[in-house]
Amino acid sequence: MNLGMQANIGQTQEQTLSPALLQSVKMLQKTSQELETAIKEEVEVNPLLEVDDGDFDDQDVSVDKDPEELDPRADSDDLPDDIEDMARGSLDDTADVDSSYLDGESSDVNWDSYLGDGTSYDDAPFNDLNSGGKDPDEDWDRPIKDVGKSLQEQLEDQLRLWNGTRELQEQLQENGVTEEHFRKLVQYLINSINDDGFLCDVNRDNESEAMIVQSDDKYIDEIERVLRGELKLEDASLPVREAVHVLQSFKPSGIGARDQRECFLIQAYAIPNFPSLAIRILEEEYENLLQLRYAKIAKALNVSADEVKTAVASLSRLRPHPGFQLSHSYSHIINADLKVVEKKGNYEVVCFKTKMQKSLRINQTYKAILTDPSASKQDKEYVKAQLAKATDLIKAVDNRFSTIELVMRAIVKRQRGFFENGPAFLKPMILQDVADDVHLAVSTVQRATDQKYVETPYGMYELKQFFTSGVKQGSAPDAEEVGSAQIIDAIKTLIDEEDKSSPLSDQDISDELLKQGIKVARRTVAKYREKELKILPKNQRKR
Repeated sequence: MNLGMQANIGQTQEQTLSPALLQSVKMLQKTSQELETAIKEEVEVNPLLEVDDGDFDDQDVSVDKDPEELDPRADSDDLPDDIEDMARGSLDDTADVDSSYLDGESSDVNWDSYLGDGTSYDDAPFNDLNSGGKDPDEDWDRPIKDVGKSLQEQLEDQLRLWNGTRELQEQLQENGVTEEHFRKLVQYLINSINDDGFLCDVNRDNESEAMIVQSDDKYIDEIERVLRGELKLEDASLPVREAVHVLQSFKPSGIGARDQRECFLIQAYAIPNFPSLAIRILEEEYENLLQLRYAKIAKALNVSADEVKTAVASLSRLRPHPGFQLSHSYSHIINADLKVVEKKGNYEVVCFKTKMQKSLRINQTYKAILTDPSASKQDKEYVKAQLAKATDLIKAVDNRFSTIELVMRAIVKRQRGFFENGPAFLKPMILQDVADDVHLAVSTVQRATDQKYVETPYGMYELKQFFTSGVKQGSAPDAEEVGSAQIIDAIKTLIDEEDKSSPLSDQDISDELLKQGIKVARRTVAKYREKELKILPKNQRKR
């Protein structure tokens, strides 16, 4: 056996990422908080990077302006013909600029340009378009810390992420209530939550009639009457009932209950396959449960005492103080990376940048070191190396925002129905669809949508939520495909309107959907009901 050294010739394929491309990939997949932290850390260790603390003379960008005024480099002959390409440029124009950097193509850095004006905008096609006379970051109330937030603040974060159904919006409009007004009602309820997570009258301990809240809003007055026990919730108006239900849908389960029994019931309804006997005990024999009168409960419900004990044991899964759990837990803070605004029938995408991200630039004091003939070669090499790192970081940050905005604009173009009519109109879409539109790799689109959030007229959405599956309405290759969001909305509507004494089975729902022109199998209905809507099966919904 020959164990000596040998020389062999072979062919292999491998991809080597340049430092600049690797930096760009890392910046793209970071969340907004992680990006801010990474920039701060790099500024601390790299003397060639600095944050301009002076005032910015941002170019005023307004969607009211003519498209040619938005970008002085634009030529009228090059403007897109399709209005859905938006006033900020077409998808094709921008994809060419971003893909060259993200796909690994690079060019020599023009050091004179960087040292002359602090930074270069050649690789940031949206840089000046994202700036404006009014800083969009100032309009967005961003959380500044992850822990130590009050119970109310954490519920407000969930309210920001809440998305109402199309049916609810129509019902609110019939009652003359806008979505903004409805959110204020939920906000009022959040302010009425005590430390345990229960809804309570904030003035219940004060016997003075002068302390009772008087409001010009009739719905606020209704909420106060419900909290004081003067009006049953089921007798209140639809906006008030739905506002309470929305609050009670927040996490952890049980938040927004008016008493301990309701708190337990909210949690029990939300747990799949929770024992129906335990729910019946909470609904019908709660007073006997408090006194542990198992024999009376068994006789009233016509079951054995052992069955009652087993059902009561399952109640140990329920938390008596949900507010305590939330107020003492770490909260996951979500910052919006983008915002979609409607202007004259056109949907614009705006990037949110912090002041540090906007003002990141090259330190000008090191210009003299590179141009000074008396400077040592070692000093020049050090400055040049740090300058290269600073350049890569600035380019990576700029390309992160331009890529995210590019992807979001492609999403807006494909999901226009969502922005015009609501979540139920989301169309089936996959990552490859957007990747083809923007001429980027699927992996790049995936990084640009993961944990990136956009503020829409219907609440906060993670970009990847716009990618939904669909159900084909036939076996033919060109058969129409109905989006899962539309199917889920239709299922929820049917269950909301069903006869509670004789609820619909999954097969019944499938049959009703077929009458509406939506062909969905029973197993698909069950999957959406359990996984997406968190709704109990037929036998546990019966009242």
